[in-house]
Amino acid sequence: MIFEIEIKTKKGFVDPQGLHTVSDISGIGIKDITDVSYVAVYRISGNITNKQADIVAKELLSDKITEDYTIKQYKSLEDKKLEKNSIEVWYKHGVTDTVSESVVKAIKDLGIKEELVVKTGKKYCLKGKNIDDKKLKKIATGLLANTLIQEYLTK
Repeated sequence: MIFEIEIKTKKGFVDPQGLHTVSDISGIGIKDITDVSYVAVYRISGNITNKQADIVAKELLSDKITEDYTIKQYKSLEDKKLEKNSIEVWYKHGVTDTVSESVVKAIKDLGIKEELVVKTGKKYCLKGKNIDDKKLKKIATGLLANTLIQEYLTK
C-alpha cells in the first residue's frame, strides 16, 4: 500500500514558502500567478495500517498548531490523480533523500517496525490567470526542480 501524507499551513497562518515562490515566479517573468500554496508530501510505501499512517502524520510530520495534514492512499501510483494547476517535485530514483532516511528512523522510534520506503516531495498549488502547461513547465524547470536530481509532475 502507498500512503501520501500532505502537510500544509493552516488557514489563518502565513505560508512563507508559498509567498516566496510567488515572488520567485514573478522574477522569472511570469506575472499571472497570484498565489501559491506549498505542501510538503511524504510518500510511504509498505505494510502499514491507516491508523499507523495517521499516527505518523499527527505525531511526527505535522505541527498541530500551524499545520493540517491529509492522507491519501493508493494501491499503485497509477491510481494517483494530480491537482489542476499544481507542480510536484520529487527526487529521482537513486538520489539520496536524507530527509526520508530520517523519517524512516523516526517512524521506527514511534514503534512501527514494518519495513517502509519513504520519499519526500514538494507540491505547489498555483492560482492565477492563464495558467497553462507551458507556464507550469517553465516554473518547474526554471525555478522549482533541479532536473539533474529531481523529477517533476505538472497538471
